[in-house]
Amino acid sequence: MVLPTNKMVGLRGESRLPSPDKRPEAWIAEPGFFEQFAGQPLAVRLAGLDTASWRQPEYASTPDVDAHEQDTRVRYHHRPGAFTLYDRGVCWFCHVRTIPTLDIAATGAHMIRMHDAADLPLTARNQAAIDACLRGLNSFNQWRVDAMSWLDEAIVCDDEFALPLIVKAWMLHLGRSAAFADKVAGLIAGAEARLADDCPRQRRLLDALKKAHAGDSIEAATLLECNTRSHPTDLFSHRLVQFELFWNGRAEWMREIVEAAAPAWREDTPGYGDFLSCRAFSNEEAGAHEEAEQHGRAAVEIRASDPWGAHAVAHVLLMQGRIDDGVNWLESLCENWDEANQIKHHLWWHLALFLLERGEHARILELLTGRIRDPESPLVKAAPEATIDLQNVASMLLRLELRGVDVGDGWQVLGDICSGRVHDHANAFSNAHDMMVLAATAQFEAAEALLTSAREFAAGSKGIGAGNALELSYASAGVALCDAILAHRRGELAKVITSLSPVRHDLPRIGGSHAQRDLFYQILIDAAARLGRADLVAIYLREAERIGFIQPEARTLYREVA
Repeated sequence: MVLPTNKMVGLRGESRLPSPDKRPEAWIAEPGFFEQFAGQPLAVRLAGLDTASWRQPEYASTPDVDAHEQDTRVRYHHRPGAFTLYDRGVCWFCHVRTIPTLDIAATGAHMIRMHDAADLPLTARNQAAIDACLRGLNSFNQWRVDAMSWLDEAIVCDDEFALPLIVKAWMLHLGRSAAFADKVAGLIAGAEARLADDCPRQRRLLDALKKAHAGDSIEAATLLECNTRSHPTDLFSHRLVQFELFWNGRAEWMREIVEAAAPAWREDTPGYGDFLSCRAFSNEEAGAHEEAEQHGRAAVEIRASDPWGAHAVAHVLLMQGRIDDGVNWLESLCENWDEANQIKHHLWWHLALFLLERGEHARILELLTGRIRDPESPLVKAAPEATIDLQNVASMLLRLELRGVDVGDGWQVLGDICSGRVHDHANAFSNAHDMMVLAATAQFEAAEALLTSAREFAAGSKGIGAGNALELSYASAGVALCDAILAHRRGELAKVITSLSPVRHDLPRIGGSHAQRDLFYQILIDAAARLGRADLVAIYLREAERIGFIQPEARTLYREVA
């Protein structure tokens, strides 16, 4: 079947193709126009177009019609060097159906090219691979537990598709554990071999990953920022750059990136709520609490199960000392977290922070083993060494002890895990929590080994590139913090001050949020108070307020020493 050479029958708008110098950007086909050609060889002849430059076209239709208002229009989109066909529906992930041999200038194996929700091209050999990859991306952006399984399916469906390898490698890298290093390296190599030359956005994703894997997280963030600047609705790049900057304490940079992208987002842009979540957290860490709360609440209103939006608002409420509001906020949303990944454990941890201020210690102890890290839960069984879970438990146990609470054998469940992480220097913030566990379980030999290894890493003798951001995080504050934590457990209070006080302003370099790093100030204040150093206590309290905590002296522990 051949289309007329001078008309595009069934097309809305231009009935005759104009001359090449007056060619419109697109023609909109009536619903059902292309369906009649599905499964048939089709030669396309369009007057005035240079078919030699065409790329393989694509056809995409949105699933889940019951859940989404489906737009069945199809756009023929001509631009120099490309001729694509894609759906403009509202669904984030798309099923793809090809029209065989639509491109008369096809070169070799049939490939499907379509656009994701950010209007960025994806290329694969079959519908199933693209569908699974986009579902995986969507799940990652929404903090869903099923992201990895979708990516694995995409990898199986197409052994030449680079993007699912890149996304999976990024997910493992974000685990901030040396246990994943070899897997990440293997995925990088696989993606490098598969990546097409005409995918600049994916190339930057891969190049950024290589930098991050080598410890150059600032270089990685710079490359990711390029993606957000050229493609401001690229939600995946927004998520990644926020993580890399978060682990370097670059809150203002985080905020700058999301605010620069904000004008490109509309309420009907796919992923708008998830972008608001990123925007909320960046604003909160940068001290813009009013804006953060506004964006976070809006995100949760769009999707009640949005954990990152809920998380950003929880941060605001803690910083502002709105304790009862924080409890009510999280308790009203917790029934929506069933499909979330380990972020839901962290949200329960945030609830425990509020309960700590209300003195509800017994309930916190229940949450520690029932919600924050339940050894019998599928998530914990699947990833018993998940760093976020270890951080949550260790930091809460120490907070309780600083308030005189007997935590029983709470530390013991982490002892064996952390003893195996002595030489794991993927993240200085995590090493600080490893040290808490080792010191609390009286594994002092392992604790000293961690400290020695961290010093060597900071010096570059065991590092992965002299002077990179990861090594600098250890050199600037990470080693001193580990030293102070060990000294605090041993009762060497003066050493706590001499080790930690000089580097306290560099603590953001190791990553973590204000709410998380607040524990390190609590250690300092506890040591200073027990030494009778009211002068130092006053200084540290003023600094806690300066980083965003409203009236820190009104909080438990702090008010006892103020």
